[in-house]
Amino acid sequence: MSTPMPSVPRPGYRFVPALIGRSTDPGVIAFVECPSWCTVDHIASRSVFLEDLNHEGERRAMSFTPSNGARVPVEVYLSQWPGTHEPQTQLAVDLDYEVETYDRTAALALADQLVAFAADVRRLAQTLPDDAVRSQADEALRRVRGGAA
Repeated sequence: MSTPMPSVPRPGYRFVPALIGRSTDPGVIAFVECPSWCTVDHIASRSVFLEDLNHEGERRAMSFTPSNGARVPVEVYLSQWPGTHEPQTQLAVDLDYEVETYDRTAALALADQLVAFAADVRRLAQTLPDDAVRSQADEALRRVRGGAA
């Protein structure tokens, strides 16, 4: 026996249409409860099965670009997979396309570690010579890398 869908969504949620089905089929539209923070277009982001539907919030991103030019993206966002055995909202951390999720306690601990790490980066950066002061070696290296004479 299935439970009928409520006529009013839970607080903090809204009903939105979602396209469900394989890309080779026309699919069906199902109205699903979607958290107010979710930014996913559930029609454009078709799920094969209703259980595959996921919610994602606004992403915050930062990239590290090492000298070889390879971009290493880091993104964080809220994530929820309602069709799983643990459907609670979590913080997703996507580091170079590898995603880990954290519950509230672990996410706050991660934030504390990031703040401490940022403080260490700032402390070390402040020990560097002023950008206006370039050594002769720095200038020679710049010329070699830039091809200037």
